[in-house]
Amino acid sequence: MSTFLRLLSPTMDNTREYDGLQLHEHPALDSLARLSSMYKSWEGEYLSHIKELTTSQNAFRTAYTASQDQLKEKNEETIKLIAELQALKGLEKRVVCLLDGDGSIFSADLMNRGQEGGLEAARMLTEKIHQHLSFEHGYEQYQLWVYLFYNKRGLLETLNRVGLATVKQFEEFTMGFNQAAERFAMVDVGGSKEAADAKIKVHLQDNIRLPQTYKIIFGGSHDNGYVNVLRSVITAGFREKLILMPGYTDVAMDIRLLMLPELRIPDLFMATKLVAPSYMSIASGSPPGLPATPKRAPAIAQVSSPNLGHGDGPGSIARRDSIPTYKSVLQTTASYEPSDSSASTDAGDARPVQFTRRVSSPGKQRHVNPKLALSKQNPAPCTLFYLTDSCRHGSDCKYAHDYLLEAEHYQELRENAKKTPCKVTNDGGLCTFGDNCVYGHVCPNGSTCYFLKLGKCKFQAVGMHR
Repeated sequence: MSTFLRLLSPTMDNTREYDGLQLHEHPALDSLARLSSMYKSWEGEYLSHIKELTTSQNAFRTAYTASQDQLKEKNEETIKLIAELQALKGLEKRVVCLLDGDGSIFSADLMNRGQEGGLEAARMLTEKIHQHLSFEHGYEQYQLWVYLFYNKRGLLETLNRVGLATVKQFEEFTMGFNQAAERFAMVDVGGSKEAADAKIKVHLQDNIRLPQTYKIIFGGSHDNGYVNVLRSVITAGFREKLILMPGYTDVAMDIRLLMLPELRIPDLFMATKLVAPSYMSIASGSPPGLPATPKRAPAIAQVSSPNLGHGDGPGSIARRDSIPTYKSVLQTTASYEPSDSSASTDAGDARPVQFTRRVSSPGKQRHVNPKLALSKQNPAPCTLFYLTDSCRHGSDCKYAHDYLLEAEHYQELRENAKKTPCKVTNDGGLCTFGDNCVYGHVCPNGSTCYFLKLGKCKFQAVGMHR
């Protein structure tokens, strides 16, 4: 440009100043000036636009990098989940059998066979469950878990009362069942109320939600107390996983209304509730496990109130206790304090008996001599008559049945009886009445017993001095 300007003649009439120089006007110069101004304007706009694009590019690059990292993490997580799913598909379908020992009591025939019976019970349970599932849902490899929760002490007491199984037979049966398979377990939960129920409910809720759990076989259909937890899991969408396994013939009404499928195994469980006989049937000498034919007794009996003098006031009316069931045995506890006084019953008669307030014989009655202890009365009051349902000697008993006793007399009788060792416990057996037994299971003198040191104490079994 400077060369071109220098070529222009300085003598031209029309001149203009260009970059500090007086130039002759020319149309081309105007065009160049306009173009130069436009280029400068466009350059600024383009530079600004380039700067914006560069900023956006950096932002998009950062976002892209972050999204790529997230995508990589998601891909890794997906690969992991697919691997876990493949692993689960490779597992056998899990079937969990939950049994309440109050309503799912194995048959007497199986328990009487001891360890062999336990193994047979486990085999029957496994075989019938596999047959049922294969028939209903097609053949599969099922992994079976069995949990039976029960109160060992309560069940043993009831079994012994009805003469169905001894302690040794039951323990051997339990051992056989537990040894039948690694995933089979009979668990003693103790005597606390609803202990088995609580464990079964938790196992039901935890296991039914696991994806590998195919079915839950529920053995608690005898108890309406389970209906709420069953409704809960049904509402959560797990109805198809539930199968009932009734032990007793009858199913609780509320559970029956749930309309769940059932699996019954003949000869595996007892079909009806165990009913323990009263002491009257035991004392009458009926064969174990068979009910005695008791003498007809009135439906109600008049009981002398201990607070009404010598019994000549009106007594309270009480109905005879109903026969205890296994459930009532589980929930019944009682305790009595021993003392040093003597009992008015021969040691040979100290069979296990349960305490019950006794009504005196009708007819002529007499008062005790307040100057003498009960054991010194002539004759002394009959312990069995006043503290149990009956005296097996009846009118031939050498002790009296016709005393009018006060509350303190009954207490003295209980204390006297506790000094006589229970024959069953003293022989090393298990007293079926437990703490309710009239007679003593421990020496009143404890570990400091003088006669124990001499080797003459009547309490001879292990653990009776503590």
